[in-house]
Amino acid sequence: MSGAPPKRRTLTVSCLFSLTLLVQALPLTAPRAGRAEDGEAPAPIAIRGRVVYLAEALERLHGIKSVREAAERTLAIESPDGQLTPLVEDVRGRAFRVDERLRKLQDVELLVRRHPQSPAVQIVRVYAYDGDNRFELDYWCEICAIAMFELKPCDCCQGDIELRRRPAPKP
Repeated sequence: MSGAPPKRRTLTVSCLFSLTLLVQALPLTAPRAGRAEDGEAPAPIAIRGRVVYLAEALERLHGIKSVREAAERTLAIESPDGQLTPLVEDVRGRAFRVDERLRKLQDVELLVRRHPQSPAVQIVRVYAYDGDNRFELDYWCEICAIAMFELKPCDCCQGDIELRRRPAPKP
């Protein structure tokens, strides 16, 4: 007679069934870094300074010369004490590359998310200071009345949009 005896086969089927249930109960992927168990993103924090190209700041502050093609590749916010924090270049981060006016601002406050195990931060909101006055910055289409986060044609009408500066309360 070939195969396992009936008692042994029953035990094997039972073990496989239990193992299948256990595997189905485990998550298929590891939780995303920076997310709480309930799926929420890390709480935003504020960083104040000016947005610069990282290569330029490293050369100016530390004498580190980057290769030519790195000159306008990575953006960072430089705090008044010289601390450099790289910026994630998503839609909000790319706005600083596309619109030179944003890089010329000397005093910005970025509301950012700092994810665990990452030196780069993700921009949530952009504020600019003019003396004691604080302004929230975004882009606005007057025709469609929609806000956007980078300089480009309007998502709706494809017309021009403008940099909008709205008064914002101080934190």
